[in-house]
Parts: sequence; structure tokens; C-alpha cells
Amino acid sequence: MQWMARLIGALALAVATAAGGAAFAQGTAEPLGDGEGVDSQLRWAAPGPSNFPTLASADILGHKGVSFGAVFDYYRRPLALDIRHSDGTSDTSWVVEYAATADFTWAFGIADWVQLGVVLPVVLDQAGVGATPLMPLGVDDSTYKLASSALKDMRFDAKVRFVGGRAEKPETRGFGLALDLAMAVPTGDELNFAGDEGFVFAPNLILDLHRCPISAALNLGARLRTEQSKLADLTVGHQMTGGLGITGHLLDRRMLLSAEGVLVAEMDGFDRIGFEYRGAVGYVPDAARAVTLWVSGGSAAGTGDLLGTPQLRIRFGISYAPGPGEDLYEPEPMPEPEAIEPEPAAAAATAEGEGETVADSPEGAADSLDNEAAPEETAAPVAPDAPADPAAPATEPAAPAPAPDPTPAPEAGQ
Repeated sequence: MQWMARLIGALALAVATAAGGAAFAQGTAEPLGDGEGVDSQLRWAAPGPSNFPTLASADILGHKGVSFGAVFDYYRRPLALDIRHSDGTSDTSWVVEYAATADFTWAFGIADWVQLGVVLPVVLDQAGVGATPLMPLGVDDSTYKLASSALKDMRFDAKVRFVGGRAEKPETRGFGLALDLAMAVPTGDELNFAGDEGFVFAPNLILDLHRCPISAALNLGARLRTEQSKLADLTVGHQMTGGLGITGHLLDRRMLLSAEGVLVAEMDGFDRIGFEYRGAVGYVPDAARAVTLWVSGGSAAGTGDLLGTPQLRIRFGISYAPGPGEDLYEPEPMPEPEAIEPEPAAAAATAEGEGETVADSPEGAADSLDNEAAPEETAAPVAPDAPADPAAPATEPAAPAPAPDPTPAPEAGQ
């Protein structure tokens, strides 16, 4: 049960993703590793929507939703070699003095509860002595000199959300639970501290709480390697990872203030633990709250000689990731239809048409039917107490015109 106690102890310490410190070559008889397959950057960018600068969130893109972004890091002195000589003296050489990296992320949502992602990380610029201090005198060490740029291991990501849904409003979303399964493929330049020798599988359990104006998240996971790597006498193998973060949403959720801590512990003995802490400021410039800008910075500390803990990290990120329920939050009011007044000529034609159709209305049709059914009155009714005389003429004859006078008119002068 000792291994279980160690596992529980590591999970209690696990609060995020990072890496650790300096490597020592003490001139032992055991062959020293040349650092092939050692990655100086153990922070992995999470694709898709998130309320944190580095930690993964349980939020999932909506069905057929698309997300993309870029994360730029500058970190100083993540790897050192402390060469101890037989006379008791020692020299410190920085394998990687500084590095500037970029992670380009893409994600796609399926059925509102599954999200697939791809991350392409690259080293834009770096400087250091590489593994040349480990090479014996007289040996050509040009192969082990650090290249100024390199391609890192490509990563594939699948996230499944078990609790919560995208239809929930941001201020009432509550708890979320998701499982993220990531895998790094050895496509990077492993000779220049930009990738692992084999495949790396990284399951990560995500528990978060989002109730405006506060978001909090806990990540618990592991890095399981198919191939171990060595730098000097230190071995990089399976690691336990974790992270804890909190974000405040201010000024109508446009301004973000965040703090997070991340760590990694070597599972072989759990005696090498590195812890990285940083603060961040974010800004959401668009009304749809799909674009997020982050600027963060911090430092690290560790116990033992864990590889990869930087003395200083500065990070800038930009992402487009429509969050769950954002399309249902504060919908824009629909414009009311405006009443259209008819033109005078059109109004007159309308009135005339209405007058012509009055007779065709149901009431007019009923009146017409009633008139056709009624009998026509052709004579006035005869009173029953005054019967008509059949011998009397119906009408009185008109008086005859007077006959002309036959007496001639007298002539003038008689």
C-alpha cells in the first residue's frame, strides 16, 4: 500500500501543469544522458473555451462550433547543468538560457458534449549551450549544440463533458465535470530539447465552477511516457500533474483577473516536485464574448532536481472560442415592424374596391337572395267590405275637345 500512499500524496500536491530545475553530472560510472528527448517546456496549452490563461476548463464548444488561438511564451533558464569536477569545483552551464515558443490551437465541437482539438507548438527562438558540456574532450559536439528554432511535438486532444450543458447561462452554470485525453506525437526536434523520444499520453480530469463573477477550476492528470529520457544523471519518466486557478469577471465580464498555480511531480519516488505560479489579466473586446486576450507572468520553485522549471515566464495569448450558452445570453431584441401608410392613390383605389365588393359580401348576398324570393306586388289589395262593380268602367273617360265654329268670320269693311 506504500505506492497508494505516495499516489494520494502526489494528488494532494497536484494543482497544475509545469516542470522543474537543474541537472547534475557527478562523474559517476553510469553513462550520462545527453538530454535527447527532454522537453524544456512542460506547459501544455489547452484548446477550446476556457476561463483561465493556462488551465483547462470543463466548457465545451457547441455542436459544429470552431475555436482557434495562439499562445506565445517567453521563459528564462528552464534547464541547467551543474558539472562537478573531481577536485570539488563545479561549473553551471545553462542548457537552455531562454526560449520563445508559440502554440497554435484548433478545436471543433460535436453534439454539445464532445470537443476535438489539435495543438501545433514551435520554438521561435532559443539560446543555450545544449548538451555540449556532457561531451568528452576531442569529440565533435556540433550535433549537440542548441538550434535557434525547432518544431515541437504535435498534440491531439479530446474532451468529454459529463456535467453541465451549453444552454446554461454563464452566471448560473454552476459545476462542470469533464475528462480531457491528450496525446503528444514525437514529431518534434528531440535533439534540441523540443520534444520527447516517444509518445506521451496525458489524461486530465477537470472540475470547475462558474458562477459570475467568479470562475474556479481544478485539474488533475498525468504524463505517461512510452520512452524515458535522461539529462546527465536525471531521468524524465512518468509524471503527475495538476493545477488550481481562480478568475474574477469584472466590468460586465469584459475584464478578467486570474491567478493560478501549476505543478508536476516525478512519479518515481515523488521526491522531485516543481511548482509554478503566475498572475494574469484578460480582456474580452467583442460583445459576443468569443475573443479573449491574456497577459500573464510568474516564476517557479521546486524541490529536488526536476527538469524544466523556469526562473521567469511571460505569456501572451489570444483565442476565439465561443463559450457555452453565449448565443443564449442577453439576446438582442427583435426590431418591431413599422406600419406602412398607403399612398393617397392607393388608398382611394382601396376604398373604391371596398365599395364595389360590399354587394359581394355575405350580408349583401343574403339580402339579394331575400329580394328574389319575395313575390312582386302588381295591384293594391281590395278591401273586403267594398267589392268591385264589374259593369263600371275601370277609369272615367276624358272630356271631348270642343268642335270648331262653322260661321265664317266677317270681312273687313262690311
